[in-house]
Amino acid sequence: MKKKQRKVRLIRAAIQLIFFIAAPSLFSTAFAGIKSIFLAIGGQQSVTWNSFLDITALLLIITILFGRHFCGYACAFGSLGDALYELTAFIRAKCFGKKKKHGYPEEWVHRLQKVKYVILAFLLLSCITGFYSKLQGMSPWDVFSMLTTGRLPKSTYIVGTVLLILIMAGMCTQERFFCQFLCPMGAVFAIMPIIPGALFKRNRPNCAPKCTLCKKRCPAHLDIDGDTAHSGECICCHACTAVCPRKNIHTGTVIDKN
Repeated sequence: MKKKQRKVRLIRAAIQLIFFIAAPSLFSTAFAGIKSIFLAIGGQQSVTWNSFLDITALLLIITILFGRHFCGYACAFGSLGDALYELTAFIRAKCFGKKKKHGYPEEWVHRLQKVKYVILAFLLLSCITGFYSKLQGMSPWDVFSMLTTGRLPKSTYIVGTVLLILIMAGMCTQERFFCQFLCPMGAVFAIMPIIPGALFKRNRPNCAPKCTLCKKRCPAHLDIDGDTAHSGECICCHACTAVCPRKNIHTGTVIDKN
């Protein structure tokens, strides 16, 4: 089982690295498309299609058809979070002998997951009211985009730089800290309808008695085939499928092996 987990993690890490190098700005570009709509509404202008909306529409369609695989495999910000979390886990294990997965209690995670919806609402309301122009230089995503293109942020982005540093610190303390708690685009993805065939399911009768490995390994603490049918929090990282000792978890139709 550990061999399978390692294989899944390596494949995922390789895909993440490719997207991080080739397309680090997909997240910010997609959200720019969302913002362009609300900025046009706030300015009482007609909404015109643009290149940002091309990316936004593409990612939303992919999410509806296949789930949040973009978040789990292609988002550079999410990949940064995974790298920092794994680095922290490595240091904890090697230097302090703490091999147990670290993070926040399940109750905290579920409560903090709601914060990103507040952030999304605030940003969109700011676009509509014209307040968004006063937030220039405060965006940690803009700072991240600058850094991934080899540009250092200007002094006007000091607030955004500080926020990025704080977010990176949070990434060390909880798996997918930003994606779960703070990502406005993640909030958009989470409210999108996902076709049933793309949801993760498990064959409960075949589960080992009292086994909760999938829920413990899930960054969002989801009950597979319970919460997943009603929650958009699943980022399709496939950690649950890798950790399941009986290979009970997969997408599509559940087949009873008994």
